[in-house]
Formats: sequence, structure tokens, C-alpha cells
Amino acid sequence: MEKEEETTRELLLPNWQGSGSHGLTIAQRDDGVFVQEVTQNSPAARTGVVKEGDQIVGATIYFDNLQSGEVTQLLNTMGHHTVGLKL
Repeated sequence: MEKEEETTRELLLPNWQGSGSHGLTIAQRDDGVFVQEVTQNSPAARTGVVKEGDQIVGATIYFDNLQSGEVTQLLNTMGHHTVGLKL
């Protein structure tokens, strides 16, 4: 019996101002961070990619529109987590 591979999906949400601004409600559970709700007709819903119950396993943050102080602050808040840098 073959083990079924888990697949991940990605979506791009430009002009991020917090999960609420794109129609996502996220919640912490014992086993990770999950999408609790996707607001109907929101930017996230219109992508057709994200669904309620999806586990958020990572995030890509583009620095092209950030000031160096914002990048520093963001990286400093990461604490003891795995951070990959794309150079």
C-alpha cells in the first residue's frame, strides 16, 4: 500500500494588512495554525485556493516594499523559528 503524499498550495495576497483585510480568520490549535473562516467574496475566497480548515504551514513575505527597519522588526519577532532567506 502506497502512502498518499500530502500536497501544499500557495496563494499570493498583495498589499497584506493582516489576515482580516483579506478575508481570513486564523486560529491556533494544539496541532498548528489553521484557517478558521474564509469570508465570502473576499480576496482570499476569490483565489479559490484557501479553504476553511486548511493548516497554514508557512508564509512567504516579500521585502520589496518594506523599509529596512520593518524588515529588522519582522525578523526580530520570529524568535526561535525556522526562517529561510531568499537572496
